[in-house]
Amino acid sequence: MVRGELDILKATVPLLLTATVLLSNSAKSDGLTAQDYAEKGLESATFFPGLASLCDISREPRNMFQSGVSKDTRPERRAADTPSLTEQRNASKGNTNRRARRHIPPQKVFDNLYYVGAGNVASWAIDTGKTIVLVDALNSDEQAGKYIFAGLKTLGLEDKPVSHLIISHGHGDHYGGFNAVVKRYNPRIVMSELEWELLEHDSFASRRWGAKPKKDMAVNDGDTLNIDGTTLTFHVTPGHTPGTLSLVFPVYDGDEPHRAVLWGGTGLNYGSDVQRIQSYTESAQIMKGYVEAQNIDVFLSNHPGRDGSREKLLASRLDNAAEKHAFVQGKNIVKEVFELLENCTRAQWMNIVENKSKGS
Repeated sequence: MVRGELDILKATVPLLLTATVLLSNSAKSDGLTAQDYAEKGLESATFFPGLASLCDISREPRNMFQSGVSKDTRPERRAADTPSLTEQRNASKGNTNRRARRHIPPQKVFDNLYYVGAGNVASWAIDTGKTIVLVDALNSDEQAGKYIFAGLKTLGLEDKPVSHLIISHGHGDHYGGFNAVVKRYNPRIVMSELEWELLEHDSFASRRWGAKPKKDMAVNDGDTLNIDGTTLTFHVTPGHTPGTLSLVFPVYDGDEPHRAVLWGGTGLNYGSDVQRIQSYTESAQIMKGYVEAQNIDVFLSNHPGRDGSREKLLASRLDNAAEKHAFVQGKNIVKEVFELLENCTRAQWMNIVENKSKGS
C-alpha cells in the first residue's frame, strides 16, 4: 500500500446495529434507575479516577456555549442519595485535576509512541519509522512550540517529517496550535467528515479558540490510514462532539506488541441534550466490542487527567526496570473503561429524562 493511502473499510456495521438495538432495549427492560447506573459506573473507576466525574448526576451537564447562567438557574441538587455518590466521585478523583495541570516532561511511552503535550491537554506523537503522526495540536501556536516542538527536539525526533496532524475533535484546545505545526511541517490535517462540516459553523466553534483549520483530509468510521506499514484505524465516536474521532493503532514495548485505543473526547459539556448523550452511550458500547474483538490492552486519552497519563509517565520515569509497563492495562481493564463510559453516560441521560417526568 502506498504511504498515506486511505482505505475505506466498512466491516463495523454489524457492531453498530447490535449496539443500537441493545441501547434501546436494555433501558426499558432492566428496571434500573439513573442512580443505579451511576453507581455501576463508579465501580469501574478504580483504575481511571479521572473519568469518575462523568458519573456525577447531582446536576445536569453544563453547556459550555451558554453564557450568563447563574447558579440559581442550575438544576437543584438531588436529595439524600446524591451526596454519597458525589463523595465517592471526589474521593476517587483525589487531586487529579490539580496534578494534571502541572508540567509533564516529554517522554517515550512505547517504542513508537511519545508524549509531547502540556499538563492538562495531550499531544501524542506516533513514530511510523520515516515520519511522525501527531494527534492534536494543543491550545495555541505558543503551546505547540513550547511542548510539541521542544518535546520532539528533546526526544531526538525534531528532524523527522510530520506527515499528518490528526485532530480528535473541533475544540480549540485540540486544534489551537495547528498553524504553527503547518508552518513548520506542512502535514495533512485529518478530522472526521462530520467534524469538518460542524467546524464551519460559528455555533459550534467558539471565537475565543482563534483561527480554525481549513478542511483538508476527511475520514469516516472504519477508515484506515497506512503510513510506512503502521495502520491507524479511525472510529467516529459521537458523544463529546458529534464527530469525535478515536484511533486504534499498534504500539510496541520491545518485542511485545500491543493495541491502543486513543479516545477522542470525554466530557459532557453541551447541556441536557438527551439524544447526543445517548449517542455517547452507544459509542462506548461499540468501542467495548472492538476492545474484546481486537484484544486492545492500552487506553489513552487526549487529556492526561482522564487516563492518568501523568501518574503513569512519572511511574515510567522512576521505574524503568518495572516488569509491567505502566500503560498496559490489559483487555479486561480497558473494557471496564468503556463500561464506565457506557453506564455513566446512560445515567446522565436517564437522569435528565427522570427529572423531566417528575416535573410534568
